[in-house]
Order: sequence, then structure tokens, then C-alpha cells
Amino acid sequence: MNFADQKMVKKLRKEFPVGCRIVLDEMDDRQAPPIGTQGTCNGVDDAGNILVSWDTGSHLNVAYGADSCHRVATDAEVKVSLDRLGKTRQTGPRCPRCGAKPDCYDHQQQALSRRADIQICNRCGTEEALEDIAWGGQQKMHLADWAIVKGGWVE
Repeated sequence: MNFADQKMVKKLRKEFPVGCRIVLDEMDDRQAPPIGTQGTCNGVDDAGNILVSWDTGSHLNVAYGADSCHRVATDAEVKVSLDRLGKTRQTGPRCPRCGAKPDCYDHQQQALSRRADIQICNRCGTEEALEDIAWGGQQKMHLADWAIVKGGWVE
């Protein structure tokens, strides 16, 4: 079994912060979740293993030097994560699209996003509707640019 040195562990902790979303690329284990399964990072241990809570309910770690994964990156991967988050929570402390706190009517999370199955604030719901009307959805805000994605999926 390979172990990461302190420099590599520091790099892995920066690349995979607690709360970020991960996609499994390869895992050599009979009980491994299917390739492409997403999960939430719980941290990186001192050996360089990435601790993950997989969406399937499994908690198998991504072993340093043996298994591989990557952070959620494409719009399709982000959509899967947002859809899952939308099904597992009612509303969070902030709008997942713009990051605003629900301190006024515009920022109360009462709108369903047109891009993913998740509640967003009223202002973002209006912006998505206007994007679809004015540009036919061609100039929409990319899912990877949402506040919750840029913030590492931590609310």
C-alpha cells in the first residue's frame, strides 16, 4: 500500500476540501460503488486517502495510489449533484445559485430552478425565466458558476 508524504497530503486536502463533491473514476474493491457514482468529501486522512460518503450509502475511502476520483466539474455532473441536494434538503441557509441569505422577499427560496431540481431564491428564479425568454436559454448561467459549487458545496 502506498502512503502519501506530507506535501502530497497537503495538496490533496487543498484539492479535495471537506464538503466538495467527488465522482468515482476507479476503485479496486468488490464492494465499490459503480464508476461515475458521486459522493461528498469528508476529508483527507494522513495517509492521503480521501474519505467519502457516497450517494449510494457506502463510505469506502478512495485509497491513495490505488483508486482514483475527481471533483465534480462538468455541467452534467453538477446537475446530478444539485438534483440530489434538492431532494435531500428543503431549503438551505443560502440560495445555492447566488449565495444570498434569505433576508428579504427577493432572496426567500420559493422558486424551483429551471436548470436543476432544487429550490432557489425568487430573484434567481426570475433571472432564469428572463434568460429563457430573452435568449432562449443560450446565455444561461453555467451550473459550475453557481455559488454552492464555487464554494465547495459547503453551506
